[in-house]
Amino acid sequence: MIELLSQLTAWHWLALGIVLLGVELLTGSTYILWPAVSALFVGVLMFIAPGLGWEMQLLLFFLLSVATLVLGRTHLQRLVKGGEPSDLNDPGQAMVGRQVRAVGDFDGTEGRVELGGTQWAARLDGASLPVPDVKTGDLLRIRTVQGATLIVER
Repeated sequence: MIELLSQLTAWHWLALGIVLLGVELLTGSTYILWPAVSALFVGVLMFIAPGLGWEMQLLLFFLLSVATLVLGRTHLQRLVKGGEPSDLNDPGQAMVGRQVRAVGDFDGTEGRVELGGTQWAARLDGASLPVPDVKTGDLLRIRTVQGATLIVER
């Protein structure tokens, strides 16, 4: 085994990097991308410094894989996602900021509003004291969602 490892060349690392990139393209997970980049880097480095022993090559590959994985998942992922959390799978978050219309007079802070043809239980945000009278037809804005209740404000 050691004899096989001692025969590693730049071409082996480049081939490994290309194969890992191909697997990454098939999976799309980005987890395999970082070892692929590391293998390509070690391959290029082997052209510059061909005397590196196999121990140093494997250590460099391991350290680069871990470092690029950590940096890629923490810093580059924000750039790919646009820096803002997605509300694609959270319909409650998608409702925040939308206007709704009261379908009846509120009883203190509790009432019902209509959003998209559906009536929802609503509660006035506690920060808006004194409690304003909300009448049928008043426009309100959704501040947050708690379960099936919309927390609204004027």
